[in-house]
Amino acid sequence: MPIRLSFLCSLFGVFVFAQKPNSQDTAYLANDTIVVLGDDYMLKSTLENPNDFTVSYPKTVGNKPLISLSLLFKDSDYVFIDSKDNAVYRLKKDSLVLWIPSESVPSIGATHIVKNDTIFRYGGKKGLMNIDYWSFLNEAQKSWDPYPSFKSAYTPNGTFNNCYVSAGDKIVFVKGARVNRRNLSDEYLDDHIIQYSWKLKEWQELGHVRADYKNFTSSIAMGDELLFYNDKSMFHVTPFTNKNTLYYRNLTHQNLNKNDQLDALYSEGIFYVFTDTPNGIVIKKIPKNEFLKGVESVDAFFDPPSNPFPYEYVLMVVLFIATIYRPLRSILVKDKIYLKNGGFMYAGVLHPVSSNGFEITKLLLSHEYVSTQELMLVLENPNISYSQNMKIKNQLIDHLNVVLKTILNTSTSVIKEVKDKNDHRVTLYKIDPTFFKR
Repeated sequence: MPIRLSFLCSLFGVFVFAQKPNSQDTAYLANDTIVVLGDDYMLKSTLENPNDFTVSYPKTVGNKPLISLSLLFKDSDYVFIDSKDNAVYRLKKDSLVLWIPSESVPSIGATHIVKNDTIFRYGGKKGLMNIDYWSFLNEAQKSWDPYPSFKSAYTPNGTFNNCYVSAGDKIVFVKGARVNRRNLSDEYLDDHIIQYSWKLKEWQELGHVRADYKNFTSSIAMGDELLFYNDKSMFHVTPFTNKNTLYYRNLTHQNLNKNDQLDALYSEGIFYVFTDTPNGIVIKKIPKNEFLKGVESVDAFFDPPSNPFPYEYVLMVVLFIATIYRPLRSILVKDKIYLKNGGFMYAGVLHPVSSNGFEITKLLLSHEYVSTQELMLVLENPNISYSQNMKIKNQLIDHLNVVLKTILNTSTSVIKEVKDKNDHRVTLYKIDPTFFKR
């Protein structure tokens, strides 16, 4: 245990000396900083010099041990969450200040992450109930509120004590535990691999895990990868690419501290390994290619979910589509106009149009809106006045509309004039493309 220097603490607050982590401490990594929490102290070091720790003694509410709290990094803020009652604290100078009060029925074993400057919580268990939804920390209301997934047709099993990987818009949860509904005193590991899209607010089941990771009680988070291990072997899994690599010879990880709360951290290709030495626990920097060596086998991490439809049903659907395809296609094609041989081909009949009319129609179909100037590049005759050219343009548009309405047997003009939304003095032309085969 560290020696308290109350007088010096009051003068300087933070010290730099040969303080080392204790085997029961917990470690975190964020913003190029390693943070180790003990019972009543916090150690901080940089990735460049991981063993040069500064130590501080933050005051906690009710003298709670720091090690009993989970640490999150929200921008430059240190946020502490009590897993027993879900109270949330902020570190202000040398004290933890209550930010969000405790819940009367807390969610135990939930996963907490920071996304888009908001703290989210997934899963957990309340009493004997498995939680299957997101919550977010509502800073204005100072409470945890449900975070909806409106569009999601799939709802995952509620799980707690999850491991996860994230990349961009996606987050994948694995190795979560569940309360057995048939035997409420029993818990088991759920074998589903589930993915959430922050952009779509949708859940998706990726499949069922192949690897038996029930005996792999320890894990190291690696961004979009995970490392599960025990004393004999390691599983290096990449859920986003569905890959599982097995190692079990000459394992570097066997030198780790034997506490899964203080084993190793990972950042940008380097493992920061907490290693037992005669002089105490020391952090060693080991490149990823040295830490993960001696591949034994590579396999898929999970099997995709089974097809919810029986093969007989799928075959019936295929036969039905094949039966109606030709008559349906003939009906749809009949209602479309082809531009062909300088005219409009419709229902097997060619309706000739002038070369200018043909080119103007092609131009209108190639753009959502066409300006008068663009039309005049096709139509303008330099030997006549501007007003005469405009008259010819208007007559051609009117003629094309008459031809198209006659062909389609409709009273609605196919070519329409609209005003430019940025300048209402400007007239644009638009053709309805749904009548044409593109």
